[in-house]
Order: sequence, then structure tokens, then C-alpha cells
Amino acid sequence: MAALTVAWGCSSSSDDDNNNNTEQWNGSTYQSSAKPAWAVDWTSTAAKPDWQDPDPTRFDGSSMHLVVDLDAELVSNTTSEDMMAAFIGEECRAVSRPNVLGNGRVTFLLHILGSGVEGSEKSPVELRYYCDKLHHMNTVPSISQFIPNMIFPRFLNVGDGSSKYPVKTQLTVTMPQKTPFTVNVNDQLTVFVGNECRGVGAKNTDNSWSMPVYGLQKGETAQLRYYSAEKGGVYTILRTIELKGEQQQENISF
Repeated sequence: MAALTVAWGCSSSSDDDNNNNTEQWNGSTYQSSAKPAWAVDWTSTAAKPDWQDPDPTRFDGSSMHLVVDLDAELVSNTTSEDMMAAFIGEECRAVSRPNVLGNGRVTFLLHILGSGVEGSEKSPVELRYYCDKLHHMNTVPSISQFIPNMIFPRFLNVGDGSSKYPVKTQLTVTMPQKTPFTVNVNDQLTVFVGNECRGVGAKNTDNSWSMPVYGLQKGETAQLRYYSAEKGGVYTILRTIELKGEQQQENISF
């Protein structure tokens, strides 16, 4: 049982614990802890691509445009070395560098060249993004159909088509009616595979939490950890779950 209990640094235990930093409920172990800095580590090993601007003389059809905004995780890691490209099949049709706006947004403008064939055929546009600081690649196979003379806004999350964690499970976790603490706005719920954080939850208005959980493959075994601000510690749920790579609901008990 002790092997399932992880310490996150030193902190004083609460009066409720009677100066003992461990607790045992039927379904969890407890360890006093400062508030953990739980986050998915997106650092990867993808090589920087050699995307080249397409030769406009080879394309005589109408163009389309994508305006792509990055999520907060990618924005915080953006550098001038980042690149975004649009492909149709394996042919690069647009390359863009980041535009940092005054309000903190980071956008990419992709002027996607057309050959004249795309308007009469279904031609999915594949979006590829390379974050140089993280050495991380995103590949979204069909972000849009090619529609000539159109401008589309799009949004890219760090987990969309991730080269590091290609499988995403959308997890909803329902809390029990009885808990060893009062739920606090500063509480946290997270999912670990081994000692790797794979997802951090957001509290819903009801008695549940939701989060995307990222994986290497379907079927990975995961464990949930809950930080209680009131208790000043982390509960590790003993029952493990299998990540299915789809919408998934789980009930937990402490």
C-alpha cells in the first residue's frame, strides 16, 4: 500500500489529522502535501521540419485562408522559430510563422494555394504545427475541407494530434456523496500513468470533474490523485482505471 503513496514535499498536518500525516480510507491513501504543481509535460523529441513555401506559379486555382489561434499552453511556449503548415495530401500548400498580438494572442495566417481541382473534389486540409521550444509536433489530419475563396478561423489545442500523446480520453469523474473533506475551489484532480501526469481536471457545476487525458496508446492503466486544500494533502485513489481513448465516465471513492 505504501508504494501507492507519493510525497510532494513537506507541510504541516492539520488538526483533524491529530499531527499524523497519513490517513487510510477504504479506497484511498493520504499524504500531507503542499499544493502540487500538476501539469502534463509536453516536451517531446520531434525533429524540426523543413517546410518550404510552395511555388505559387505551380498553382492556378483559387486560394483559401486559415487563421489559427493557439491555446494557452502553446502560447506560453511560442518562439519565433515555430512553424505552421497546411498540406493537401503530402503536398505543402502554405507555411506560416507566429504573429504575436498585443492582447497576448498568437495566431498563424495560412494562405493555402489551390490547384483548381480542390473545388470539385473533397480535399481535406491537414494542419501541422511545430513548437520549437518543446520539440513538439501537432498533426491534425482534417482541420477543414478546402473551400476556395473562404477564410476560416480555427483553434489549436496542445493535445490536438500530438506526436507525444496521440491518444486522448475525455474523462468525467463523479465524486462520492461522502468525502473526507469539504470540496474547495483550490482542490485539484489529476490522472497519472505511473509517475507521469496525463491530465488535470476542471470542476463541473455538479458533483463531477472533467478532463482530457492523454496517452501513448489505448488501454494504459491510470490512477487518480486528488488534492484537498482543506486537508492540505493528496489522496491517491487505489482503484486503477483503463484509459479507453474515447468518452469515458468513472466513479471514485475515498
